[in-house]
Parts: sequence; structure tokens; C-alpha cells
Amino acid sequence: MSENSTTTLAPSEPSRRWLVSRLRDRSAIDGPPASEVPTWMDKWWTPLAVFASIGVLVWTAIWFGNNHLAHDPFFPVRHGIGDVWFGGFARWDAEWYRTIAREGYVYFPGVQSSVAFWPTYPVVIRLLSWAFPTIYITGTVVTVFSSAVVVVVLRKWAKLFVSPAVAFTAVALLCVFPFSWYLYGVVYSDALFIATAIGAFYLVERDRYFWAGLVGILATAGRPAGLVVALALVLRVVERRNLASGAVGVRQLFDPRGLTRADAPIFLSWLGVGGWCAFLWVKFGDPLLFVTIEASEGWDQGAGPSTWLKFRLLEELQHHPFAWSTMSHVAHGLVVIGALFLVPRVKHRFGWAYTVYVLGLIALPLMGTKDFFGGGRYLLGAFPCVVVAAELLVARPKLRMVILPLSLMMMLALAVAFGRGSYLS
Repeated sequence: MSENSTTTLAPSEPSRRWLVSRLRDRSAIDGPPASEVPTWMDKWWTPLAVFASIGVLVWTAIWFGNNHLAHDPFFPVRHGIGDVWFGGFARWDAEWYRTIAREGYVYFPGVQSSVAFWPTYPVVIRLLSWAFPTIYITGTVVTVFSSAVVVVVLRKWAKLFVSPAVAFTAVALLCVFPFSWYLYGVVYSDALFIATAIGAFYLVERDRYFWAGLVGILATAGRPAGLVVALALVLRVVERRNLASGAVGVRQLFDPRGLTRADAPIFLSWLGVGGWCAFLWVKFGDPLLFVTIEASEGWDQGAGPSTWLKFRLLEELQHHPFAWSTMSHVAHGLVVIGALFLVPRVKHRFGWAYTVYVLGLIALPLMGTKDFFGGGRYLLGAFPCVVVAAELLVARPKLRMVILPLSLMMMLALAVAFGRGSYLS
């Protein structure tokens, strides 16, 4: 059996160290042998060093936008505690998270309300707010710490499937992705969601189903994509169990009869989304209120053909093709399309469960927005796509030397704009 056809499991279980896996793309680039990978690239601290180095640039960019550019009318200059350095990270949805952390959830029919925002991030902020001067500073600290976890666990997870060179490139690619400024301190829930999601999947790969279920609770209560996480975690456990039994074909791979009692803890992850729905039902009478609230005036993203077929974007392209908002929406759409093109590689490299996860994330901007807006941010969590994109770049070093710096420059430009209050995602 070749190493290229195996899946790494927890070292503490040597008798089950290798499972037969058909989830590998035999034509994929495996990268150079370990001996050809620079020693520093495989150190435990390397992802943190990359994240911190780029973080200095992002903080400088947001600081510049906040302190040296004219502000968006929605965000006049503030002179509160820490606003010189932290004010640029508290934009748009940050106001909602502050309100939830301080006052809890409210709902007003037909009006934008805080029930649209899932609870993990604001609850964590509330629990830690005693330690910091303001809610916003607390949120920034939570985001930075979560992102540090993301880059460390991303490399650990990736190295179970690909070479160290590809895993390192995946970390670098995520750190400079044009919308990754959200990972460097912005008071949004994305970083915490990604950290818990990838953490849960990594624990599944190491056969730590109980801990995967517990971490999964935080992920599934973190964002609407939590529904996809809950499903994909269970599918991955079923898939791995049946692969170990020599299953072939999709039907055999996902035969639930292959599960054992030891696999049951993974279902704990459903308590996150289940608890959130139960809370909405008890307090407001609608367990799916987070869906219906999207149709509120101003958001205008209720389910239906006008949203699914992007009528709003088509009107913008017809009447205002060169407006900043139109070009922004098109850019988000291109990110979504790019992710779709990577789906076949995700399937070949990681299997069906991760494919379901990625498709679920893509479906949010594809089917849940009227103009793709937010797609770049929503897909930050599509870490399997990041890894297969890194594989392509490792196989093309000259292209990598162009893509990574160009992406970094785009991210810094957007970070400056976000610092002044521009609405970008």
C-alpha cells in the first residue's frame, strides 16, 4: 500500500494508523519529499509567524484608513477607549454583536433584528468582556486568537492529506486571501467559526469523536453554515468508518449501518444548531427565525427566484455596470465561481463529506444572497478549497510568486477601505 493512498490517524492508535482511502487524487501533486522542504517551513510556530507578520501589515492598513482617511457617514470619528488602534475593526455587523453581547437578542417583525446573528461569537465576547475595557476590544481579541488557532490547525489538518510544502502554502494563501482582513481583528464571527469548524474536522480525522462533537457545538451555533458543518461531520465519520470496511461507491460509503456506538458522540455537534433553534422557538415562536428575518427591509434577501437568479445584480449590470457597488458584487461572484471550479479537486483529494461541506458554504452566497455580496467572506471557511488551490500553486512556483503578493496587496487595499468604514462584504 502506498503512502499516497492512506489517511493519517491519531498516533496513539498505532494499530489503526493507516486506513485504506480512495479519497486521494492519484494525479494530484504531492509536493517535494520531506527532505526537500526547508526545515523552518515545518516548525510548529511557522503558521503563527506568517499570521503575525501579515497581521502587522493589516493592522497598519486599518489604522491608516481609520485615522487618516475621510470616514463613511455611518462611522464618524470616535474618541473612545482604544479607538485609535481598535476603532477601525468595529464596523457594520460589529454593532450588532456589541448589542447582542450587552443586551441579548431582540426581534421586531419586518425590521432588521439581531436574531439574524448566531450566538457563539457574541456569547464568547460577553463571557470575556470583563477582562477588557470595551466590547469592541474584546471582540478583536477573540478574533485574533481564533485566527491564530485557524492557521495552526489548518496546517495540521492539511498535513494529514498533502505534503508539508502544500500545507504551508495553504496557510500563506489563506493569510493573504483578499477578504482575509476579517481574520486579523475585525469584530465579526468568521474567525471563531472557522477555528471551531476546522478544529472539529481535525479531531474527527484523529478519531477524537467526543471532542469533535463538543467543538462542533460551537461551530454549528456560530453561523448559518453551522447546519452544513453538523451534516458534514456526521458524513465524514460514516465515510471513514465504511472506508475502513472496504466500501466502494457512494451508497456503500454513506451506509449508516457502518456506524458503531463509539461514533455516537459526533452527534453532539447538532446541539449547537438545535439549541439555537430551540431558543428562537421558545423566545420568539419561530425556530427558523434566522431565515425569515433575512427578508427584512434593507436586507431584502428572502428565499425565492429573485434572490436565487440574482435579479438585483442583473439590474445593476444593466444600469450601473461601472459603479463601485456593482464591481464589488461581481468580485464576490467571481470568488464563488472560483470555489465551484475547485469542488472536483476537493472531492478527489478529501472525499464526499468535505465536498458536501464546501458545497454548503458555496450555496450560502449562491442561493442566499441577491447579488453574491458577502461571498468572499463566507468562503473564508472553505479550507479544503484553500488546500487544493495551494496544491495548484506549489506545482506552479512562478504563478505562486505572482498570486501571493498580488493577493496581499489587494487585501491591504481593502483593509484600508474597511478601516474608514466602507461596506465591502
